[in-house]
Amino acid sequence: MIGVKLILIAVMIYITALFVAAEFSLVKVRSSKLEQLEANGEKNAKLALHLVHHLDDYLSACQLGITLTTLIIGGVGEETVRSLLAPLIGQLPLSKSVSLTVSLILSYFLVTFVEVVVGELLPKSYSIANSEKVVLAIAKPLHIFYKMTYLFIKLLNHSANLIGKAFGIHMIGEAEETLSEEEIILVAADSLDKGEINKEEFEYLSNIFEFDERQVKEIMTNRLDMKVLDYDMTVKEAIPKILDVGYSRFPVIKESKDEIMGYVTLQQLVRTSYIDDHRLLAEEVAKPIVVMETMVVKDVLKKMQEDHKHIAMVVDEYGGTVGIVTIEDIVEEIVGDIQDELDTEKEKIQSIGKKEYLVEGKIELDEIRHFFNLDDMEDPNGNVTLGGYCTSIYPSEVEKGFSFEVEGVVFTILLVRQTVVEKIKIKDTRK
Repeated sequence: MIGVKLILIAVMIYITALFVAAEFSLVKVRSSKLEQLEANGEKNAKLALHLVHHLDDYLSACQLGITLTTLIIGGVGEETVRSLLAPLIGQLPLSKSVSLTVSLILSYFLVTFVEVVVGELLPKSYSIANSEKVVLAIAKPLHIFYKMTYLFIKLLNHSANLIGKAFGIHMIGEAEETLSEEEIILVAADSLDKGEINKEEFEYLSNIFEFDERQVKEIMTNRLDMKVLDYDMTVKEAIPKILDVGYSRFPVIKESKDEIMGYVTLQQLVRTSYIDDHRLLAEEVAKPIVVMETMVVKDVLKKMQEDHKHIAMVVDEYGGTVGIVTIEDIVEEIVGDIQDELDTEKEKIQSIGKKEYLVEGKIELDEIRHFFNLDDMEDPNGNVTLGGYCTSIYPSEVEKGFSFEVEGVVFTILLVRQTVVEKIKIKDTRK
């Protein structure tokens, strides 16, 4: 009889292991992987996908199965193991009551130990590492068990929902389960640590979320840095200036930067120069699109795509020109700096001595924070450039020669033009 009970315990532990493996593999497996397996002709992939798409129901089936087998193991296992231990413990110089207590404790410990290690921990680890393989293997038996216990599972789920509502708990099903941006970034960071994605892919994902909220004023070339051509210039006069600066598109102004008539491209002017290099730029300008400085970058990109334009003039609430933005500026927000055939490579953080660096004011604050590991360098006003940070934190002190220190790193302003910080020297005084 004891032999039969031991076999029953072993079978129940095995079934528990199957339910545990099923539960963790259903949560871990990716639908996209199963869809790929189905497309490749894997016979159980379609049913496995059905299980994943009805996760609540099949997880409940797993939990019910684990509960039932655990109850049987507890009911049969403790008594069986205690009867096996009783003769051994009876030989010890202990009173009957103490022997009974010791055998009871030991039997519970042994049964629990074996059930947890063999029935739960091992299958959990295996199923997480081999989720597709396990899901395909358990799909059919789990589906059969679910059909057999369908009404009871529905009763359990309905009861859980009622009790949850009574205590003010919102019960979330798999259809409502979503990840926030922060959670997606955390998942991606974990995948990066595990080598499942590379650093570039992680940066693309992070940049996309930032791109969704960033305003055009944060990425534009500001008015002071804009290189422009005069409206009454000839093509012959304009081409050397474009080549000297290194941009492929230039705004064309009439009298001031507030009177932007349009823009020209180097390619366009070179073509025209073969026909008539004395032609005026006024005859070549293309109308740009105009966007507000507070417009979200993704909306500017959409407008550029709709109008088939690669450049936009950025204006403030009064209609004054505050800068320009190109489609290259926008793309760089996702993929990083792009060096085209007219660009020259230039380090953003230039080393000029031992632990001394030179940067432009338009460098992003994030780059400085990460390069120097400055956790506390945050701008409460939301400025994203180092120059903007200086103006925001020290509005009345921004001038050539002004210095300030953040966590042992000293920043010295070298060049200011019309309140815009353009050059900054950085010295790391930390040991």
